[in-house]
Amino acid sequence: MNLNLITLNTQGRVDFDDEVDLCSCHDERVLSFESVHAKGSILDNGTDEYEINLQITGKMNLKSSINGEPVPRQLDIKYSDFINNLVENYKNSSNSLDILPIIWENILLEIPIRAVNESDTFATTSGEGWEVLESDE
Repeated sequence: MNLNLITLNTQGRVDFDDEVDLCSCHDERVLSFESVHAKGSILDNGTDEYEINLQITGKMNLKSSINGEPVPRQLDIKYSDFINNLVENYKNSSNSLDILPIIWENILLEIPIRAVNESDTFATTSGEGWEVLESDE
């Protein structure tokens, strides 16, 4: 997601409110994204630190840990931080700033270690050299 660097440098602030294209971002736990939206602002406070305020909303479908079926998960992420050398680290060209890596990092933090649906059941109860035994205890 590219932002106008000239606006940030001249006005000291750039606001954004756009759909996010996550086609270039991949994680084996994520099957798909739907309507991911980023809204916020970046402020230049006159030092090497830039203040970024960001809200990410949308939906992602995760891969079930049990059977691989989609597990829907809503995104509502609020992020606010001061980032050192933002322009140097995220500069895409001479006139644009790419904040997609910041958005992606925050989405990755929302992915649980194990995703399951309430209706998920184990499809296999035995295999080569093992079997699930039911206990009456």
